[in-house]
Amino acid sequence: MYHIAPTMLCADLFQMRESMDVLDKLGIDWFHIDVMDGNFVPNFAFGTDFLRQMTAVGKSPFYLHLMAVRPEDYMDLYAEIGVGYYCFHYEAAKNPFRLCRQIRALGMKPAIALNPATPISALQDLIPYLEAVTLMSVEPGFSGQSFMDFTYRRIKELREMAKEYKLLIEVDGGVDNDIAKKCMDAGCDVVVGGYFTIFQKKKSIEDNYNAFQMAVKECRTGR
Repeated sequence: MYHIAPTMLCADLFQMRESMDVLDKLGIDWFHIDVMDGNFVPNFAFGTDFLRQMTAVGKSPFYLHLMAVRPEDYMDLYAEIGVGYYCFHYEAAKNPFRLCRQIRALGMKPAIALNPATPISALQDLIPYLEAVTLMSVEPGFSGQSFMDFTYRRIKELREMAKEYKLLIEVDGGVDNDIAKKCMDAGCDVVVGGYFTIFQKKKSIEDNYNAFQMAVKECRTGR
Protein backbone atom coordinates (compact mmCIF):
# COMPACT_ATOMS: atom_id res chain seq x y z
CA MET A 1 0.00 0.00 0.00
CA TYR A 2 1.11 3.54 -0.73
CA HIS A 3 1.00 5.80 2.28
CA ILE A 4 3.55 8.64 2.28
CA ALA A 5 4.16 11.11 -0.55
CA PRO A 6 6.43 14.12 0.05
CA THR A 7 5.32 17.17 -1.90
CA MET A 8 8.50 18.56 -3.40
CA LEU A 9 6.94 22.00 -3.68
CA CYS A 10 7.81 22.36 0.03
CA ALA A 11 11.42 21.25 -0.33
CA ASP A 12 14.36 23.66 -0.34
CA LEU A 13 14.91 24.27 -4.05
CA PHE A 14 18.60 24.97 -3.46
CA GLN A 15 19.00 21.49 -1.98
CA MET A 16 16.54 19.56 -4.13
CA ARG A 17 19.01 16.86 -5.21
CA GLU A 18 20.12 16.21 -1.63
CA SER A 19 16.51 16.11 -0.39
CA MET A 20 15.50 13.65 -3.09
CA ASP A 21 18.46 11.39 -2.31
CA VAL A 22 17.50 11.31 1.38
CA LEU A 23 13.85 10.57 0.61
CA ASP A 24 14.72 7.81 -1.84
CA LYS A 25 16.88 6.11 0.79
CA LEU A 26 14.07 6.41 3.35
CA GLY A 27 11.80 4.40 1.06
CA ILE A 28 9.07 6.90 0.23
CA ASP A 29 6.12 5.64 -1.80
CA TRP A 30 6.24 8.37 -4.44
CA PHE A 31 7.32 11.95 -5.08
CA HIS A 32 4.27 14.22 -5.25
CA ILE A 33 5.10 16.84 -7.89
CA ASP A 34 2.92 19.95 -8.18
CA VAL A 35 2.89 21.64 -11.58
CA MET A 36 1.03 24.97 -11.66
CA ASP A 37 0.39 27.17 -14.68
CA GLY A 38 -0.58 30.48 -13.05
CA ASN A 39 -3.98 30.18 -14.73
CA PHE A 40 -5.91 27.33 -13.16
CA VAL A 41 -4.32 28.38 -9.86
CA PRO A 42 -2.67 31.74 -9.03
CA ASN A 43 0.84 30.34 -8.75
CA PHE A 44 3.64 28.84 -10.86
CA ALA A 45 5.70 25.75 -10.08
CA PHE A 46 8.14 23.27 -11.59
CA GLY A 47 8.91 23.97 -15.21
CA THR A 48 9.53 21.13 -17.61
CA ASP A 49 13.34 21.36 -17.65
CA PHE A 50 13.52 21.28 -13.85
CA LEU A 51 11.16 18.32 -13.65
CA ARG A 52 13.18 16.48 -16.29
CA GLN A 53 16.24 16.79 -14.05
CA MET A 54 14.23 15.55 -11.06
CA THR A 55 13.02 12.41 -12.84
CA ALA A 56 16.58 11.75 -14.02
CA VAL A 57 17.88 11.46 -10.44
CA GLY A 58 14.84 10.31 -8.44
CA LYS A 59 14.48 6.56 -7.86
CA SER A 60 10.93 6.55 -6.45
CA PRO A 61 7.82 6.87 -8.67
CA PHE A 62 6.66 10.35 -9.67
CA TYR A 63 3.04 11.40 -9.09
CA LEU A 64 2.41 14.48 -11.22
CA HIS A 65 -0.33 16.72 -9.80
CA LEU A 66 -1.15 19.01 -12.70
CA MET A 67 -2.92 22.22 -11.67
CA ALA A 68 -3.34 23.60 -15.17
CA VAL A 69 -5.92 24.22 -17.84
CA ARG A 70 -5.96 21.96 -20.92
CA PRO A 71 -4.39 18.90 -19.23
CA GLU A 72 -4.71 17.05 -22.54
CA ASP A 73 -1.95 19.23 -24.01
CA TYR A 74 0.82 17.91 -21.73
CA MET A 75 0.41 14.13 -21.70
CA ASP A 76 3.04 13.27 -24.32
CA LEU A 77 5.59 15.55 -22.67
CA TYR A 78 5.27 14.08 -19.18
CA ALA A 79 5.15 10.52 -20.48
CA GLU A 80 8.49 11.17 -22.21
CA ILE A 81 9.96 12.66 -19.02
CA GLY A 82 9.12 9.51 -17.09
CA VAL A 83 6.14 10.41 -14.92
CA GLY A 84 4.37 7.40 -13.38
CA TYR A 85 1.01 8.90 -12.41
CA TYR A 86 -0.63 11.70 -14.39
CA CYS A 87 -3.13 13.45 -12.11
CA PHE A 88 -5.28 16.14 -13.74
CA HIS A 89 -8.00 18.24 -12.14
CA TYR A 90 -11.61 17.27 -12.74
CA GLU A 91 -12.45 20.97 -12.90
CA ALA A 92 -9.99 21.53 -15.77
CA ALA A 93 -10.89 18.56 -17.96
CA LYS A 94 -13.42 18.80 -20.78
CA ASN A 95 -13.24 15.10 -21.69
CA PRO A 96 -12.04 13.19 -18.60
CA PHE A 97 -12.98 9.72 -19.88
CA ARG A 98 -11.02 10.19 -23.10
CA LEU A 99 -8.14 11.72 -21.15
CA CYS A 100 -7.90 8.68 -18.87
CA ARG A 101 -7.72 6.33 -21.84
CA GLN A 102 -5.03 8.43 -23.51
CA ILE A 103 -2.95 8.62 -20.32
CA ARG A 104 -3.02 4.85 -19.98
CA ALA A 105 -2.13 4.38 -23.65
CA LEU A 106 1.01 6.48 -23.05
CA GLY A 107 2.14 4.13 -20.28
CA MET A 108 1.17 6.33 -17.33
CA LYS A 109 -1.47 5.70 -14.66
CA PRO A 110 -4.50 8.01 -14.83
CA ALA A 111 -5.42 9.91 -11.68
CA ILE A 112 -7.68 12.84 -10.94
CA ALA A 113 -7.75 15.64 -8.35
CA LEU A 114 -10.90 17.09 -6.84
CA ASN A 115 -11.20 20.57 -5.38
CA PRO A 116 -12.90 20.92 -1.97
CA ALA A 117 -16.05 22.44 -3.48
CA THR A 118 -16.52 19.73 -6.11
CA PRO A 119 -18.88 16.96 -4.94
CA ILE A 120 -17.54 13.42 -4.66
CA SER A 121 -20.52 12.24 -6.71
CA ALA A 122 -18.91 13.84 -9.79
CA LEU A 123 -16.59 10.82 -9.93
CA GLN A 124 -19.31 8.15 -9.77
CA ASP A 125 -18.92 6.92 -13.35
CA LEU A 126 -15.24 7.84 -13.72
CA ILE A 127 -13.81 5.65 -10.96
CA PRO A 128 -13.38 2.51 -13.13
CA TYR A 129 -11.06 4.50 -15.41
CA LEU A 130 -8.81 5.75 -12.58
CA GLU A 131 -5.89 4.42 -10.56
CA ALA A 132 -5.96 7.17 -7.92
CA VAL A 133 -7.89 10.20 -6.71
CA THR A 134 -6.33 13.20 -4.98
CA LEU A 135 -8.77 14.87 -2.62
CA MET A 136 -7.72 18.46 -2.04
CA SER A 137 -8.12 19.35 1.63
CA VAL A 138 -7.20 22.99 0.92
CA GLU A 139 -7.83 25.28 -2.02
CA PRO A 140 -5.16 24.35 -4.58
CA GLY A 141 -2.28 26.65 -5.45
CA PHE A 142 -0.38 27.39 -2.24
CA SER A 143 1.29 25.37 0.49
CA GLY A 144 0.89 26.02 4.20
CA GLN A 145 -2.91 26.32 4.31
CA SER A 146 -5.09 24.88 7.08
CA PHE A 147 -6.71 21.48 6.61
CA MET A 148 -10.47 21.53 5.93
CA ASP A 149 -12.12 19.17 8.43
CA PHE A 150 -14.99 18.14 6.15
CA THR A 151 -12.37 16.24 4.12
CA TYR A 152 -12.79 13.28 6.49
CA ARG A 153 -16.39 12.93 5.38
CA ARG A 154 -15.34 13.17 1.74
CA ILE A 155 -12.76 10.40 2.20
CA LYS A 156 -15.40 8.09 3.65
CA GLU A 157 -17.83 8.93 0.86
CA LEU A 158 -15.28 8.21 -1.85
CA ARG A 159 -14.09 5.00 -0.18
CA GLU A 160 -17.66 3.72 -0.05
CA MET A 161 -18.25 4.70 -3.67
CA ALA A 162 -15.06 2.95 -4.80
CA LYS A 163 -15.34 -0.15 -2.59
CA GLU A 164 -15.50 -2.47 -5.60
CA TYR A 165 -12.34 -1.01 -7.17
CA LYS A 166 -8.63 -0.90 -6.33
CA LEU A 167 -8.55 2.88 -6.13
CA LEU A 168 -5.87 4.78 -4.21
CA ILE A 169 -7.17 7.82 -2.32
CA GLU A 170 -4.62 10.55 -1.67
CA VAL A 171 -5.24 13.54 0.61
CA ASP A 172 -3.34 16.71 -0.18
CA GLY A 173 -3.12 19.90 1.84
CA GLY A 174 -2.57 21.01 5.44
CA VAL A 175 -1.85 17.52 6.77
CA ASP A 176 0.10 17.14 10.02
CA ASN A 177 0.86 13.90 11.87
CA ASP A 178 -2.42 13.80 13.79
CA ILE A 179 -4.48 14.66 10.73
CA ALA A 180 -2.66 11.99 8.73
CA LYS A 181 -3.75 9.33 11.22
CA LYS A 182 -7.37 10.52 11.04
CA CYS A 183 -7.28 10.50 7.25
CA MET A 184 -6.04 6.92 7.26
CA ASP A 185 -8.75 5.94 9.73
CA ALA A 186 -11.31 7.53 7.40
CA GLY A 187 -10.13 5.35 4.53
CA CYS A 188 -7.43 7.14 2.54
CA ASP A 189 -4.29 5.38 1.29
CA VAL A 190 -1.85 8.23 0.70
CA VAL A 191 -1.11 11.35 2.72
CA VAL A 192 0.93 14.15 1.18
CA GLY A 193 3.65 15.45 3.48
CA GLY A 194 4.66 19.10 3.30
CA TYR A 195 5.47 22.03 5.57
CA PHE A 196 3.69 20.54 8.60
CA THR A 197 5.41 17.16 8.39
CA ILE A 198 8.36 16.10 6.22
CA PHE A 199 9.74 19.56 5.49
CA GLN A 200 9.45 21.16 8.92
CA LYS A 201 12.50 23.32 9.49
CA LYS A 202 13.18 22.40 13.13
CA LYS A 203 14.39 18.86 12.40
CA SER A 204 16.00 16.93 9.57
CA ILE A 205 14.00 15.42 6.71
CA GLU A 206 14.86 11.97 8.04
CA ASP A 207 13.60 12.73 11.56
CA ASN A 208 10.45 14.34 10.21
CA TYR A 209 9.77 11.44 7.86
CA ASN A 210 10.21 8.87 10.62
CA ALA A 211 7.75 10.73 12.85
CA PHE A 212 5.28 11.01 9.98
CA GLN A 213 5.66 7.32 9.23
CA MET A 214 4.89 6.45 12.83
CA ALA A 215 1.65 8.43 12.57
CA VAL A 216 0.36 6.08 9.87
CA LYS A 217 2.08 2.87 11.02
CA GLU A 218 -1.02 1.33 12.61
CA CYS A 219 -3.03 1.80 9.43
CA ARG A 220 -0.14 0.60 7.27
CA THR A 221 -0.04 -2.74 9.09
CA GLY A 222 -3.79 -3.05 9.44
CA ARG A 223 -4.97 -2.52 5.85
